[in-house]
Order: sequence, then structure tokens, then C-alpha cells
Amino acid sequence: MRFFESATSRVATIVAAAKAQDTSDAAVIGTDMRGTIVYWNEHARALYGWAADEAVGRNILEVTPTYGSLDEATQIMEELRHGRSWRGQFIVKARDGTPIVAFVSDTPVKSGAKVIGVIGVSRRERRRKPRGSGEHPAGR
Repeated sequence: MRFFESATSRVATIVAAAKAQDTSDAAVIGTDMRGTIVYWNEHARALYGWAADEAVGRNILEVTPTYGSLDEATQIMEELRHGRSWRGQFIVKARDGTPIVAFVSDTPVKSGAKVIGVIGVSRRERRRKPRGSGEHPAGR
């Protein structure tokens, strides 16, 4: 019974941390340390194509990285397990397999000194046109 209470408390802590990050138009995903998705917001649905009830309970490594970025995703999870945040450009996939370039910020969730989960915040990377492409800054 104590394990169940402890696991429930950890999930509640992760969900609370995810909700605290859920303040903009970004996809916010909370996972436990096994990678099991415990929180999935509406912007995650828009970016990845999975409804919350379809994503929660699945492993993050099955849902978001492309086959080609799986090794990097595994390495990032290892850094997070050691309490180190990660951010950068990352190729993710939509539910239909379409690759998406996103800017991702992953932060460990701690209970005391122990890492108990991860909050990932993702935004679709906006493509920038090369100089001379005819796009002009506003007001010019």
C-alpha cells in the first residue's frame, strides 16, 4: 500500500509541475522517470495529434521522437535522470509519422533531491525564409 501512495504522490507532484508550466500556447507533457506520460495538454494534442486520453499512460519514447531521433531522445532522458535540464531543437513526430522540427525544453521534477519526473515544453519551430526571399520586416 505504501508504494501505491508514494507513486500517487509522485504523479500528483509531476502533474502540478506540468500545470504550472501550462501557461502559454506550448505543448506541455509530464512524464514519470520510466517515461510514462502522466500529463498532456491541448497544445500537445495540436502539435502531436494525440488526444490526452490516448497519450496518457504511453511511453514518451513511443509517442514523440522520430525513429531517427530515438537515440538522442534516450540520451536526453538519461541527462534528465541525473537532474540536468535540456533544451534545443529536436525532431519530433506527429501521430501520423510526419516529422516536425520543434524547440523543446525539458526540466526534471524533483521531490527533495530525487528526480521523479520530467516536464517537456515544446513549440513548433517557425521556418525562417532566407535573406533576399522577398519577406520584409513589418513597417518597411
